Amino acid sequence: TPVPHVLLGSIPVSIYFCPEDECADKVIAQINDAQHYIYFMTFSFTNTGIGDALLVARERGVEVRGVFEKTQLNDYTMYPVLLYQGADVRIDGNKGNMHHKVFIIDNSTVITGSFNPTKGGDEKNDENMVVIKDKQIAALFLKEFDYVASLAHYE
Repeated sequence: TPVPHVLLGSIPVSIYFCPEDECADKVIAQINDAQHYIYFMTFSFTNTGIGDALLVARERGVEVRGVFEKTQLNDYTMYPVLLYQGADVRIDGNKGNMHHKVFIIDNSTVITGSFNPTKGGDEKNDENMVVIKDKQIAALFLKEFDYVASLAHYE
């Protein structure tokens, strides 16, 4: 990406394209910077590097909560690993697919786009990812997270 960092008004935004920009590494860097909270909603989540970063964040006291799409649970999903390690992760409870791909960090950073935290999403597929540093935008995504989490359940 020739200009990955821009200001939209006063809002810092970073734009990445996978696989060229190594999106998983960008997500891990944001997770590693988290101080208090990480919330996520994912359609498909099999990337062990991102899963491990969430576990390390949890070990250092960061609250980790997430919702996984039920149709994407398989032998490779990070759901059972995160659940076993004590993260508050749940399965989406709505009738249709939850096709979200969102991480919300410290109520001020949003990571979103078409990037699924999977090996294919990071290394093979043409995906995009946007990192937005804005509390007001994060608040809107948190509202959606709260709604989706209210419908979710443990497997």
